[in-house]
Amino acid sequence: MTIDGSNKAIGRRSAVKAGAAILGGAVAGSAPWSLRHARAASAKPSRLTMLYATSEADSDAIKAALPDFKSIFGMDLVLDTMPYDALQQKAFAELASGSSYYDIMIVDTPWMPALTDKILPITDMILDPSVSNAAQLNLSDFIPKVFFDTAVYKRRQSYLHWPGQQVMDAAAIKKGGFEIYGLPIQANVATLAYRADMFSDAATQKAFQARTGKVLAVPETWDDFTTVAEFFTRPRKRLWGTTMMAGAGDWATDDFKTLLASFGGDGHLVNDQFQPVFDSPQGIQALSYYVDLIAKKRVTPPGTTSASWDTAATAFGSGLAAMSINYHSETLNPMVKGSIAYGMVPKKVQYGPHFGTWMLSVNSYSKNKEWAYQAIEWFTSKPVQVKALATQLHPTRRSVYDVAMQDAGLTQRFANFYEVLGKSLEVGVGRPRLTNYADVDRAVWIAVNDAARQAEKPDVALRKAAMQVKKLLVQAGYKPA
Repeated sequence: MTIDGSNKAIGRRSAVKAGAAILGGAVAGSAPWSLRHARAASAKPSRLTMLYATSEADSDAIKAALPDFKSIFGMDLVLDTMPYDALQQKAFAELASGSSYYDIMIVDTPWMPALTDKILPITDMILDPSVSNAAQLNLSDFIPKVFFDTAVYKRRQSYLHWPGQQVMDAAAIKKGGFEIYGLPIQANVATLAYRADMFSDAATQKAFQARTGKVLAVPETWDDFTTVAEFFTRPRKRLWGTTMMAGAGDWATDDFKTLLASFGGDGHLVNDQFQPVFDSPQGIQALSYYVDLIAKKRVTPPGTTSASWDTAATAFGSGLAAMSINYHSETLNPMVKGSIAYGMVPKKVQYGPHFGTWMLSVNSYSKNKEWAYQAIEWFTSKPVQVKALATQLHPTRRSVYDVAMQDAGLTQRFANFYEVLGKSLEVGVGRPRLTNYADVDRAVWIAVNDAARQAEKPDVALRKAAMQVKKLLVQAGYKPA
């Protein structure tokens, strides 16, 4: 799930192959870093190197922060940015070869199950007051769901999710046999965009109430969502109720797992005992609902069964839909007159929007580990994240969302996007932790696409996918309970 600085969806260009505002003024810290951390200062390097994503993780925010970094740390930071596929290949190749070139590496969550013996655990540095600035780190400020899903792993059992309460306590995490592997920097989660101009139009509101007996409002449940989508669907006027992303790709899996979780199922798809949990009553209900929207009620634009993140955003931006679910703020084509606002992705019995986060990590082969840690602590700190809002960073700290919601300029640009983004991250559901998630992902999206195209019935498609996933898990060395 990605965004770019121009508000356009860019999306992951291929499946994850797991296992193989300009900043102004000083940002944080008043004293030079070398004076605050004497132990690290004894081996202070002339520069650090960072491997980073391009627009997928808002590289503009890092670029804009570099002058402040140099002023505070007294060294350069060499930044290499690459688009998603090239970045993943580079990261895995560097780590496989034991290269010390990069001190800091950005990691996408699907990669981590294969990298827990390559990425350096930073728990001990967090707990060491000679290395970590506890006040700046302020671990409890990170959104718990984001922090634990992104950064907390058990090294030799990387498939396990943290089983305890999500209390932001590094010592407790280590005592529980887990480690912290980085700090979250860019968090993406599904949100609902809608045409605020249409929803607030008096004539439209009157027509909706006359037709449905209800007040037109942003849908909170999937039943409400269906009603609203059907009302706005007017094919002769080239308007549909909503977009969906049922094309063959990771986006279809993400659509489905969001629905699965909201219908009361396990949105992780595969649990920590290696059991496919999507072929369930809740999964069948969720996929059947999805198929009905597309194939029977026809509330989505033509081409939905081949739609991706990009095409969904383009359709909504072109004025073809009243609502759209995606992972970034939306924009309307200049030819489309209207306005956009945001709401939570609807629920059936609970909220469960799919989410995933990028984190900054320390290369275990780096020769400057403590300095690399201090750098990622600084880049993910509140002051840096606040200033990065100008480049559309998706923050990982609660306090930064508080700032964003009080910023009139951001509200003018993005309406209530940051308010909804923050709330959605609090209840998001991530992926299973599998070294072969790309293969599992593909099996699921094929099932979703087959069902959406009516090539298979939902229950049959999910049953076949579950059988395939079981085989894939065994092939990857997992032993289902």
